[in-house]
Amino acid sequence: MFKIVNTLLLLTVLFTACSGQESKEKAETNTTKIKETVADTNVTKTVSDTNVTVKEKEQKSLFTLTTLEGKTIHIDETEGGLSFKEFKDKVVLVLFFGHRCPPCLREIPVLVELTKKGHKDLEILAVEVQGLSEEQLKTFKEMKGINYNLVANTGTSNFVNYIAKQANWSGAIPFLIGFDKKSVVKVVHAGGLGEKDFDNIYSTLAKAE
Repeated sequence: MFKIVNTLLLLTVLFTACSGQESKEKAETNTTKIKETVADTNVTKTVSDTNVTVKEKEQKSLFTLTTLEGKTIHIDETEGGLSFKEFKDKVVLVLFFGHRCPPCLREIPVLVELTKKGHKDLEILAVEVQGLSEEQLKTFKEMKGINYNLVANTGTSNFVNYIAKQANWSGAIPFLIGFDKKSVVKVVHAGGLGEKDFDNIYSTLAKAE
């Protein structure tokens, strides 16, 4: 995922960072005159003119995350990053943050304002990694007026560990990974960011070819 280093626009670890916790298929088989021979017997069975339909199975994604609103986000690995099925053809900012992390808390109103700007091609997916339960995170979201996608820490360990390995992430938060509209990683950044930083990141990712 992150092996193409020259695609990264930012790779910075700032002293403002906090330490986070651990971090169709569709198949239809038309069967005509199928002969099944059983060894050591003289039994031959012929099935003719039958149509066998295999139930459509949803292909399992590499990761699935569920937002506080109950929306499931399907995530798969691509050559240059990760694809988010529900966020197709959009800029995606994946953030790892904590409810006790000062720089994370300072970023929240900035992200709220970024969302209010109405970029229809932007999705923010923020994963809380300091242990709030889903109910606690819902209360936190309401208190902070958060208007973007939030995911509680429960059930995210595989995804967090994958990101840590692929991005050489030590667990410092806030931690940002930015994907352009083609699902390619363009930004990897540890540490707090301000309004201009996020505006520039969005603008760059939205224009990326």
